[in-house]
Amino acid sequence: MNASIRNIVAVLAGVTIGVILMNSIESFSPYQPPPGITYTSGEPPYLQWVRDLPTNAWVIILGSMLAASLVGGLVTNIVTPRAVYPPLVTGFVILFFAIVKYMAFASPAWVTYVSCIGCILFGWIGGRLSRFFEKKQPA
Repeated sequence: MNASIRNIVAVLAGVTIGVILMNSIESFSPYQPPPGITYTSGEPPYLQWVRDLPTNAWVIILGSMLAASLVGGLVTNIVTPRAVYPPLVTGFVILFFAIVKYMAFASPAWVTYVSCIGCILFGWIGGRLSRFFEKKQPA
């Protein structure tokens, strides 16, 4: 398979697994939006709910983003071993998804700063962790 296509498939796989993990963690959070209100509706009640979230909720959201970037970077580099940039792209895409979902709606400044650096850093760390899953060649 062509290296470019393999990198694209790897990033898509990492982002998919990462977003599934992020949404799974958030779905078990005790901080859920009121019934019938989602971020896709763009209604003022969702914006108000996001603004009123306590610090504990933002810690869970931030943890889910960082876990998604870590696992997404790991999956990306398992598909395309020894690559440097695809896990960074995976972390950036997960960060972009989180920006659309939460940070566009007046998140605290510390969440914005930590997630911007953390998602990309954790994507890179996940890519580095993939070396533990490489098959060792017999001598």
